[in-house]
This record gives sequence, C-alpha cells and structure tokens, in this order.
Amino acid sequence: MDKQRIYAQKSSTLNETDRLDLARLLIKAGYAVRIKKEKAEGRTVVNYIVEYWTDDVT
Repeated sequence: MDKQRIYAQKSSTLNETDRLDLARLLIKAGYAVRIKKEKAEGRTVVNYIVEYWTDDVT
C-alpha cells in the first residue's frame, strides 16, 4: 500500500492532540504512521500531515 495522507480541512487545523489521537487509532488498526511538517512553497505557513501505510512484509 502506498503512503496515504490526511490533511486538516482548509477552515481548521489539527492540533497536536488531534494528530496524536488520529495516529493512535491508525496504529491500533495495524498501520504504520508518521506525522510530518510540510511548508508550502513561498509561504511561512507550516501544515502538519498524518501519513499512514501498511508494512506488507512477506
């Protein structure tokens, strides 16, 4: 499975507690999770992204 991303909606943002709760639920469901910061080009705004994927080791 390719990495999937979860972004905050345009009108709101995910705070740290929300990101950690979301990551916790994904981990319990068996996904590998990473929380990243991503800066938009030419802007000072930083967006937090929750990435998740399955580790298919065979």
